[in-house]
Amino acid sequence: MGARRPVAYGRPRLANGPVTVGRLLSLADPEAWRRALGPLRHGPAHTHWYNAALAESVDGEIALFEYGDGDDRAVCPIVLRRHRQSMDIATPYGFSGFATRGDCGELPDAFRRFATDREWVCGYITLHPLFPHPFRDSDGLEQGRTVYVLDLAGGEARWLASMHETHRYEIRKDAKLLSSIVSDVDPIARALPQLYAQTLARVGASDVYRFSAATLNAWLSSPDCLTFGLGDPLQAVILCLYTPHVADYFINASTEEGRRYTRVLLWAALLELERRGVPYFNLGGGAREGDALHAFKQRFGGRAMSVPVLKQIYRREEFARLCPPRNPAEHATVYFPPYRSP
Repeated sequence: MGARRPVAYGRPRLANGPVTVGRLLSLADPEAWRRALGPLRHGPAHTHWYNAALAESVDGEIALFEYGDGDDRAVCPIVLRRHRQSMDIATPYGFSGFATRGDCGELPDAFRRFATDREWVCGYITLHPLFPHPFRDSDGLEQGRTVYVLDLAGGEARWLASMHETHRYEIRKDAKLLSSIVSDVDPIARALPQLYAQTLARVGASDVYRFSAATLNAWLSSPDCLTFGLGDPLQAVILCLYTPHVADYFINASTEEGRRYTRVLLWAALLELERRGVPYFNLGGGAREGDALHAFKQRFGGRAMSVPVLKQIYRREEFARLCPPRNPAEHATVYFPPYRSP
């Protein structure tokens, strides 16, 4: 699948030479993305293959911010979003944020200067819960929603011992289904669009979860996608994306009847990810804190982790102009930026 043609917003510096302080790498340069990520611990949502697929489903231009200062290195995918005559930034859908090497103590100031130089209005940057970063409260850091991360060391006995007894009972009861699980991409690719559409309708999902067929097919065709299904015809499918550092539980799609297969499909994913040497499995959280999906994931016994969020304003006058008639500060804790509130 070809990437969209890059668009220059503000005054981006799309470059191929040595890293100086900061630059943007276009999706049109996959090799530069791979070089930038090479020495860094990162998740699937940092990668070029993930973002090139996602670009088929989002408005705005996805790029990779790359930072270097001596031995310090950092990258962060961003999507540049037009609002009227202004531009703001956010992290694309998924768990990405800043992947770093070294203490990167100068990164917060360098990133703010970079954003201000390009006349971006504000930024909403979600950070990965597993990866270190140098940002503080004074940089606009807040603690966001809760996700659950499983440590895949220790094997089946440890996982079962840490689970809620309901999950443990159901997984043992359904262990016979493991031999019926489908892992071939072709039948899953045929079933996924309809199953996913049913799931989105059933849960009343927002538009952020509505991916095009091109995006879904590109993710499915990646060698770093693990997918399993159950039923004849398939009634439930899960997609997990992974790197050598972490896996994300990414998509669950099913009929109403097929929802009962989710536990055993996740159990199969645990077994396979451990076999492939992936150390952590990020299950994510709920659509809302404390909802049924949140409780379902919590019962797997993973470590509860807060997802850090950066809410930054680079051009205060422009930000205030875009947020009438109320005081922008009154909105910021509810939705950021408030002028994009649905």
